[in-house]
Amino acid sequence: MKLLVLGASGGCGAWAVRLAAERGHDVTALVRASSAFQPPAGVRVVRGEVLEDGVLDAAVGGAEAVLSCLGLRRAGRSPWAPLRSPADLTERATGLLVAAMRRHGLRRVVAISAGGVGDSAARLTPGVRWLVTRGNIAVAYRDLERMERVLASSDLDWLAVRPVTLRGGSPTGRARVVERYGMFSMIRRADVAEFMVRRVTDAAPSLDPRTVLLG
Repeated sequence: MKLLVLGASGGCGAWAVRLAAERGHDVTALVRASSAFQPPAGVRVVRGEVLEDGVLDAAVGGAEAVLSCLGLRRAGRSPWAPLRSPADLTERATGLLVAAMRRHGLRRVVAISAGGVGDSAARLTPGVRWLVTRGNIAVAYRDLERMERVLASSDLDWLAVRPVTLRGGSPTGRARVVERYGMFSMIRRADVAEFMVRRVTDAAPSLDPRTVLLG
């Protein structure tokens, strides 16, 4: 399958590119112009900012499905670390993506969200709920919630993946849909990426349920 990966230089995005290429898919990676991204052999790289006019439209052309690994970047791990991205990055980029996909006749997109976004907030423990409503983590969660609403209002075949806390490491194949998670629940970025690649390339006609909490 011809796949476009957005946010390809990030933790999950880089794994998505690598795993999709290893599985024989034709991969295009969209990365920022300033990113020191080293693609696997055979991967096409498009450099540009997703919010710039024409960038997404050009990248979507020729693809069959999209993996969006976009998210707000912060200057550090603290919830109050300054943002390095616009506070509405994923919402605006997804609006542009939906329009570009419609123009090029694409239907299928899988996007990273986060555990605790939207109706999954009710499945958080009180400690985690407190954490994700503070500082710029809360800004990111509000952006992701709006991003999901953009997808929900589209006519695309879409899935929002809401992972628990992310960590490093090679894929284990243990990603699974869960009902809730706590303060110390974690999942490897590589496992999130593997789950996304598998779901976006699945031959099933629909990606329902439209959101999954992944752990």
